[in-house]
Amino acid sequence: LIDQPRTQLPGDSNMPRVQAPAFGASERFGIMPGHLAQSYLHMPGGQSDNPLSPCYDAGWQAWAKGQPTPLLPGPAQHTLLLVPAPGRR
Repeated sequence: LIDQPRTQLPGDSNMPRVQAPAFGASERFGIMPGHLAQSYLHMPGGQSDNPLSPCYDAGWQAWAKGQPTPLLPGPAQHTLLLVPAPGRR
């Protein structure tokens, strides 16, 4: 429930996609100053460390396949409105 499946990935110790049986990158990050739209950030897990969250393994497939995830955010998908309780300011 809390671990991603074991997946064979390409790479070695001298590559940006570093891999070894007991070692691997926990993040891949490539930024191009002046070209932020082409910059990327890869994380093997999602934004949540809770395995019950739908965002727990978001990004895993892109990580395993080496597909870049854009660094810049896309359009907002959700809006959270915080409203103070009545009588509190």
